Amino acid sequence: MNDTVLIITMASVFVGFLFFGGAFASFMYKKPQRLIWTLFTIAIVLITVIPVGIAVFWGTTLS
Repeated sequence: MNDTVLIITMASVFVGFLFFGGAFASFMYKKPQRLIWTLFTIAIVLITVIPVGIAVFWGTTLS
């Protein structure tokens, strides 16, 4: 795997966990539900969709 792709994947997961923490903090501080769900949705995309998309793209181009 290319180092650049690896760093992008790791950064995406890291930022996703930051958004997940932000969603949890917003929930604990009783912020609006729309904010909580928006942060959570962004976190899920950054933690799962982007890394899986990169892995599938990388896997199909090497075959």
